[in-house]
Amino acid sequence: MWAEATLLAVVQALTEFLPVSSSGHLLLIPALAGWRDPFLTGLTLSIALHLGTGLALLIALWSDWLWLLRGALGRGPRVRLARRLLLAVAGATLLVGAAAWPIRGWLLELRIPLLAAVLLIVFGLALALADRVGASRFDLESAPLAVWMAVGLSQIAALAPGVSRAGITMTVARALGVERPAAARFSLLLVAPVVAGVGAVRLVDAARSAEPIGDPWLLLAATLVAAGVGALTVPWLLRFVTRQSLAVFAVYRVAAGAAALVMLLLR
Repeated sequence: MWAEATLLAVVQALTEFLPVSSSGHLLLIPALAGWRDPFLTGLTLSIALHLGTGLALLIALWSDWLWLLRGALGRGPRVRLARRLLLAVAGATLLVGAAAWPIRGWLLELRIPLLAAVLLIVFGLALALADRVGASRFDLESAPLAVWMAVGLSQIAALAPGVSRAGITMTVARALGVERPAAARFSLLLVAPVVAGVGAVRLVDAARSAEPIGDPWLLLAATLVAAGVGALTVPWLLRFVTRQSLAVFAVYRVAAGAAALVMLLLR
């Protein structure tokens, strides 16, 4: 169980921030390995993984959060930009949450490994196309609120495992002409409230269930592993997109999805 939890923590931390789908990986890996799905059972492990990635964002983007907080209070540099980004993040999060809440039970029915494998491929191709043909007309400061809202609302598609929250937001941002570094940074800002929201929902579910809490040391270890790996992944991604295209993630998605599809069909 320790090896399983540690592996899932590493996978969660890497795939939550990279545009390769954490939900898809955390569905396909247990399915292919014969493990339990941590998002249908093992609620406390799911909470630990989300807590870890939330801590990673607080650590890696602390200066961004401080800047946004000061901007909300009318202080610090580029107050108007900070408020515009906060409005986009908050508005998109509320709208996506409002759309997801009534169908949260039905969303569990979408946790089908074959579907996740296919969506890894389809949205990997979409990422490659958008990154290749998308112009770089906007940076973080020049992109209008409408662009950021469209990017934020695209997270609705990521309710299906295999789409990827980071993947769909970067795809839409690039398609709308946002440069890669700005697309990646805004995508990361969007992750924080979503991770907090999912973690809160899972916590309520765990409180209502009769499932035992489990080994607290294992859960603490999973949280710390996810936080540590995630805190290293975030700055690496931001550095990577300043020099390279998103093609490597698209290629990985297609290859991983195809491999998973073949293994699932041959079982």
